[in-house]
Amino acid sequence: MKTVPISEAFDIFKPENVVFVISYDRKLKRPSGMVAGWSMKCSSDPKLFSVALWEKGYTHKLIRDTKEFVIAVPDKSLEKALNVFGTRHGDEIDKFKVTRIATQKAKHINVPLLSDATINMECELEQELKTGDHIIFVGKVLAAYRNEGKKVLLNMGKKEGKRVFQEFLLK
Repeated sequence: MKTVPISEAFDIFKPENVVFVISYDRKLKRPSGMVAGWSMKCSSDPKLFSVALWEKGYTHKLIRDTKEFVIAVPDKSLEKALNVFGTRHGDEIDKFKVTRIATQKAKHINVPLLSDATINMECELEQELKTGDHIIFVGKVLAAYRNEGKKVLLNMGKKEGKRVFQEFLLK
C-alpha cells in the first residue's frame, strides 16, 4: 500500500449520490439551489436527512435564513440542469429561469419541489454542525414524493475534466 494525497483518497469514493438542494431567497422572492454530492439519511426516528454545504455558499445563507430546504434526487433527464445548478451561482443568475426546470408547490414549506425529480423531500432545518469549511444541515423530513419508474443518477467521477453520471433503477 502506498501513501496518497488525502484529496485523491476522497476522490476514490465513487460512485456517490448527487442531489439538488433547493432553497428560497426571500429578498429576491425566488427559489435557488445547488448540486451537492455529500448528503445522507442520518436518522429513521425521527426521519432526518443531512447535506454538507460550503459555509460561504449562497444556498447555505438561504437555508440559514428560511430554515427549510428541499432535497431532490435527479435522473438522467435533469443532467443539463445539474450542470447549471452545479457550476453557476444563484445570487448571480436565476437558475430556474435559465434551465426552465419544472417545479410544483410543496405542502409544508415555501421551497418548491422539482416536478421531474425521482425523489423530493421537504425538509425543515433541525440542526447544523460546523465541520471545517462545510456546515452539515440536518433537516427533518416533513414529506417525501417519488416519481414511479424514474431512476437515480449517481456521480461516477470525472473523465477528461467532465463529470460522468450513470442511472440506477430504484426498487
